[in-house]
Amino acid sequence: MVAATPFHRDILKELSAACQKHGRPLGFYYSQSQDWHEPGGAGNDWDFGPDLGPDKKELKDYDGYLRGKAEPQVRELLTNYGPVALIWFDTPRMMTPERAQRFAGILRTLQPKTLIDGRLGASGDYVSTGDNVIPSGVQQEYWEVPATTNHTWGFRKDDQDWKSPGEITFKLVDIVSKGGNYLLNVGPMSNGVIPQASQDNLRTVGRWLKANGEAVYGAGPSPWGDEFGEPSAKGTKDLRGQPLMLAHNEWRATTKPGKVYFTFFQEPRVAFDLPPMKNAIKRAYQLADGKPVEVKEEAGKRQLILSRPILDPMATVVVVEIDGASAER
Repeated sequence: MVAATPFHRDILKELSAACQKHGRPLGFYYSQSQDWHEPGGAGNDWDFGPDLGPDKKELKDYDGYLRGKAEPQVRELLTNYGPVALIWFDTPRMMTPERAQRFAGILRTLQPKTLIDGRLGASGDYVSTGDNVIPSGVQQEYWEVPATTNHTWGFRKDDQDWKSPGEITFKLVDIVSKGGNYLLNVGPMSNGVIPQASQDNLRTVGRWLKANGEAVYGAGPSPWGDEFGEPSAKGTKDLRGQPLMLAHNEWRATTKPGKVYFTFFQEPRVAFDLPPMKNAIKRAYQLADGKPVEVKEEAGKRQLILSRPILDPMATVVVVEIDGASAER
């Protein structure tokens, strides 16, 4: 980069220094398989021909490319730039378990604490879902959704279909309520500036998080799950072959010891029936302003009585403090 570009500086070293200065973890995206500049790399069939023949046999010196370029570059990333929190591998074309293990061995040897995502070609430290694919329910393993703020990963001036602050907030809370992490991508313009619409939307979400982040950061998943929706009664499959879900988007629940956070994305028009739990309730209140929320019991059901209009029409969080560390169904 220093010798081959007009910038003539090591931008990764500068990024590493900035991360260390501000106490931020440093991670790298690395496309280990697709390299459109190398004859042995995957993905460039217009210059170097197809990767595989009709019999699925490899037509390129793929191992030569991996050993000669990709693996040395990963060693360089782990050697020259201080602590690396994560290497996010992608598109594992032709990545056999043996090839993936070579990369994993480099990371475990040079920086054992560096996380490996789910797209190396073998099991990483957590699961990476498909792009913008949110599971329909709580997952038992560590997982993450890589997602876009519009429809593209890089900047495209003709893609102005930005996700609204409300959509981003819902997806964030929905993912956390299912035990996952939201990896939200921003594609900067050629001058390095984040598009203004993206800035505005993310700042709006940031203001919401400043008041309601306790329900998100470090929070655990929902103790229930019925609130997510229900599968098609006809057994219909979606385009990925998974059961088609009729999603319910009215509210989500996240948890911390002794607390359940109910985030409402639609205003309840009647008293809200709390999901079944054996725990005694100590109190309930709005997270953003601390205002008490009435809890009443009727016909054996406990209910929240929310004021109308709700505090924040985008998303209002009500904290229910309970006896015990977790909700018992």
